[in-house]
Amino acid sequence: MATLKAEVQGKRKDGTYLVYIRVTHNRRNSYLKTPWVVMENGVVRGKKEICDTYVCQQTSKLIEHYYQLLNQTDTQSWTLQEVIEYLKNGSEDISFTDYARKFIQKMQNDGRMRTAKNYKCAVVHIHRFADTNSLMFSRMNSSFLKNWIESLSTTSRCKEKYPICVREIFKHAILQYNDEENGVVRIKYPWTKVTIPKSDTPEKRAIPIGLLRKFFQVIPDDSRFKHPLQELGQDVAKISICMCGINTIDLFEAKKEQLAKGIFWYNRAKTKGSRSDKAYFEIRIPPFIMPTIEKYLSKDKKSPWLFNFHDRLTNGDSFNANVNIGIDQICDKVEGLKTNFGAFRHTWATIAQNDCGASLSDVDFGLNHSTHKMARVYTKIDFSPAWKLNEKVMEFIFFSDEESKAKKETEVEKKFEKLSKYNLIKGEVFHAGKIIAKVETTGFSNIDQVINALMKMIPSIYPERTKFQFKITNLDKDQSQFYERCK
Repeated sequence: MATLKAEVQGKRKDGTYLVYIRVTHNRRNSYLKTPWVVMENGVVRGKKEICDTYVCQQTSKLIEHYYQLLNQTDTQSWTLQEVIEYLKNGSEDISFTDYARKFIQKMQNDGRMRTAKNYKCAVVHIHRFADTNSLMFSRMNSSFLKNWIESLSTTSRCKEKYPICVREIFKHAILQYNDEENGVVRIKYPWTKVTIPKSDTPEKRAIPIGLLRKFFQVIPDDSRFKHPLQELGQDVAKISICMCGINTIDLFEAKKEQLAKGIFWYNRAKTKGSRSDKAYFEIRIPPFIMPTIEKYLSKDKKSPWLFNFHDRLTNGDSFNANVNIGIDQICDKVEGLKTNFGAFRHTWATIAQNDCGASLSDVDFGLNHSTHKMARVYTKIDFSPAWKLNEKVMEFIFFSDEESKAKKETEVEKKFEKLSKYNLIKGEVFHAGKIIAKVETTGFSNIDQVINALMKMIPSIYPERTKFQFKITNLDKDQSQFYERCK
């Protein structure tokens, strides 16, 4: 392998010396220029050796970096020029493809499967855009990234999610390969000139309570298959909405030790890798849903899995897909309903807040969101409030025929209709919250007529430009509207 040493060449006209790295390979020498310069007192007299302390430290780090590069490949048969080119180019260009692959693999090894999947999708997309399977960091400048992000503009969420994933890969690669303090910049950071757009606000996907009840009332079709998808989709949806909106992946990956004495605990797969408490949560299983759960408990004593989903499905994605197929088939039997598994979690949250009197903080807690991070680390959490809220949600869905309070409020809110001269109209004028004039009669055809009549009734003690508030009520239709005018 080549040997490296820092030294100077001839003195320049200004009395300074440029610092080089001498590369010796197969008994031949060549030189790599560095950014450092030393004065005459920084050179050993009569030699090319450097004695400037700072420059010696910096060149040592650079030489160490070069040796790391040389150790990554077999250069024995290379020419000296090939070694020089490798050290130059190797310090400037690194494979994004290779680094991203290792980065994603580490995520998978850490159990962050869903996150790894998002990163993999982002990498696949940017490779497709670049029309290559081997993408280098050097090609990914700000112009390239802007054009790629533009190609994502028609997507709702990927236009933000994918660029964030690629940017994170950049950040980790830079931490590994760059040493800016010592002049080693192998990967340039282009993201300061790139704007990542916000994803579209997701639709409120909560299922109307009437349709939700009809969904669970559907009798699945008889099937010749051992595991009919309609039954699976309906059952898993019911399990989720009776267990604080738990996700399919957390059911699929559940181990036998996670269920004991009617309590199910889990680390939420989506966020356990980014939370200090590993997204830990406990749910008390309501007796109502236990028979449905027992249908799917694994009977294989050698299996570590809580449920038998693994008997026929290989991973959480295939399980989720099968559940959604079953849900879709049930929806075909409910007029006006088109939904998927994710909507049941939204529905749990909506019912909890609108119909069970829960605060947004209560809802977040029940959904196992990452709220109150420090408290979750230092406090032994009491999960019983979430259990009580969960049972309220379950009771509202399955043990009542009440309409949603949110729907009732919407229905009450009616548009103020046009006036008719036959309507009995009550008009009131307010100033500082007190009634100063009012009228109650028929004969008005529009609002302006009512306000003009009231304006004439305002006492003269009020100066010009005084603001008054008007309440106009159609007594026949029990509708009110509010206005403000100046005298």
